[in-house]
Amino acid sequence: MTAPTPVPTTAATAAAPRGATDGVPARHWRWTQPAVILLVGALVLLVLRPGPFDLRVFTLVAAYAVAAVGFNVLVGFSGVVSVGNALFLAAGGYAWARLAVPQGPVVALLSGIAVAVVLAVLAGMLLLRLRAYYFAVGTLALGTLGTIVARNWTGLTNGDAGITGVGFLQVFGLTGVTSIFAAAIVILALVCLLQETLRTSPIGLSMLVGRYDPPMAGALGVRVPAMRIVAFAFSAVTAALGGALIVQLAGGAFPDQFTTTASINLLIIPIIGGRGWRWAPLVGALIVIALPEYLRFLDDYRLVVYGALVTAVALFLPGGAQQAFRQSWSWLRSRARQVRR
Repeated sequence: MTAPTPVPTTAATAAAPRGATDGVPARHWRWTQPAVILLVGALVLLVLRPGPFDLRVFTLVAAYAVAAVGFNVLVGFSGVVSVGNALFLAAGGYAWARLAVPQGPVVALLSGIAVAVVLAVLAGMLLLRLRAYYFAVGTLALGTLGTIVARNWTGLTNGDAGITGVGFLQVFGLTGVTSIFAAAIVILALVCLLQETLRTSPIGLSMLVGRYDPPMAGALGVRVPAMRIVAFAFSAVTAALGGALIVQLAGGAFPDQFTTTASINLLIIPIIGGRGWRWAPLVGALIVIALPEYLRFLDDYRLVVYGALVTAVALFLPGGAQQAFRQSWSWLRSRARQVRR
C-alpha cells in the first residue's frame, strides 16, 4: 500500500486553525439572510397579486423600512437618538421630485443622498457634542427647521402646494405601484446587506464599543464622535432613499410628508422592532405603518387601539419584537424537549 498523498499546505491554510472555516457557509447565510428572504417574499407577494390598497400599504412599509435601516444602525449600534431625520427624508424626496424626470433616477438619488449626507455631517459636528436628550432636542429643532424651509422656500419646494407630476418609472418591465414596490424591495435588500456588512466591519464594531463603553473605546484608539457622525450620515443615506420612494408612491413631494410625525415614526420603528436587530426595520415598519391602515375599520377608535398596542409593547417588551420572537422561540424549544421525553 502506498502512503496517502499529503495535501499541499498554503500560507492561508497553515495560518488557519482547525475548524476556523467550518462555519463560513453559515456566517455567509446570516450575512445575506435578510436580503434573500426579502426578495423571495416579494416575488411570492407579486405572484399572489395583492389588491391596490394592500400593494400601496406594503410599498409604504418597504419605503419606511428602507429609511429605518440607517436609523436602526444609529440607535442600535451607536446608541444615538435623533428626532429630526425627517429632514433627510425631505432631502431625498425633494431631490427626486425635482430631478427624477429631467435628469434620470440615478442623478436624482445621488443628489438627494449627497445633500442628506452633507446636512448630517454638519449637524453631527455641531450637535453630537451635546449629551443624550439634549442631542435629541437639537435634532428635533433641526427637523422642525426643515419643515419650515419646505413650506416657505417656494422657489425650490413650491411651498404647501408641493411638487406634483412625478410620473411612474418602469422597473424590471413593471409599471405603476408594482414598479415602486419592486424598486423598494430591491433597495431594502441592498441597504440590509450594507447593515449586515457594517455590523461585522471594524467601523461597526467601533460603534458598538463606543456605545457600551466610551472610555474603553477611547483607550483602544476609537474616535467615538467620528463613529457617531458616520452612523448619523448612514442614517441620512437610507432616509434619503426612503424619502425618494415615499414621494414616488405619492406622486409628489409635500411638506406634510416630512413633519415631526415622520421623524417620530422613524424613531419608533427600530425601537418597536428591537434596536440593532437585523429584522427591526421591517418588523417595526409593519407594526408602525401597516397596522394603523388595517385598523381603519375601527373608525374613531383606531388610533386609541393602536396607541394601546404600542404602549403595551413598550411596557412589557422593552426589547421590542425581537424579545417577543426570542421568548416565543425559547418556549417552543422547551415544549419540544418535553414532548420528546
